[in-house]
Amino acid sequence: MKLTAIFKISLLAIIFMGKLTLADDARLLFEKTISTQSGKELITSLVAGGIEISTWDKSEVNIKVFGNDEAQEKIIFSAEETSTGVKVEGKQKDKNNFRNLTIRVEITVPKNYDLKLYSSGGNLTVKDITGKIETNTSGGNISIDNSRGNLEAYTAGGNVAISVSRGDVKVSTSGGKITVDDFDGNVDVSTAGGDIVLNGKNGRIDASTAGGSIKLDYEGKNMGIDMSTLGGNITATLPGDFDADADIGTLAGKINCDFAKVQKENHVSSFVRAKFNNGGETFKCTTSAGNITVNKR
Repeated sequence: MKLTAIFKISLLAIIFMGKLTLADDARLLFEKTISTQSGKELITSLVAGGIEISTWDKSEVNIKVFGNDEAQEKIIFSAEETSTGVKVEGKQKDKNNFRNLTIRVEITVPKNYDLKLYSSGGNLTVKDITGKIETNTSGGNISIDNSRGNLEAYTAGGNVAISVSRGDVKVSTSGGKITVDDFDGNVDVSTAGGDIVLNGKNGRIDASTAGGSIKLDYEGKNMGIDMSTLGGNITATLPGDFDADADIGTLAGKINCDFAKVQKENHVSSFVRAKFNNGGETFKCTTSAGNITVNKR
């Protein structure tokens, strides 16, 4: 996606979020409990509002919707059992613009449950889940803590924080920072306007940012690493026995590498093309305007 398009999306998200208020007048507008089974899925589709997911040992899904007078007047909330699990919706009653709208949806599901969460404007929070996770918000932050299963997270205007993940991770944001802490699996992350911080093991890593720095702390076997930024530094800390075919380069910065000698192409750019230890999968780092540091643990 071109940066101009990304900027427009982020701006729209910010404008929309400006219509949401953090007022303390929210009250319970809707509540329902639906019997279900572990291994099924929750689908949410909200025209606006934050979503908080927690888990319990019951074979039930409990939905609580909190909001203010504007939410009660403008939005219709529903929750129903489906062939695949449970679906929760929040739809507009008419096409009038939202003003001073407050919505917060709290949902408790079985510990083993798939999630498909969508909101046009709000933060998404998930804790302690085993199952596939898909999250998408047009104007908020995403936080996922202690998940077992593959996850995907997309936001047009916020930060993404993933912690204690056991499965593949795919994250994209147009205007925020990405943090993936304590991962065990493949990681594919991209942002147009923030830093990337990764800490984990045993996975292929693809990380790119157009306007920030990248920091990686990695353990385990090299399964392929590709990190790139247009406007920041890259720092990687790797095991001493890390095997790789390295391709590292910067057009306007310095390289410090504990594994290999740095070569100078001219008085500005630097590069490293060498085998780390016995060689192996690719380890690639590129930046147009920053420094690259590769540390040996």
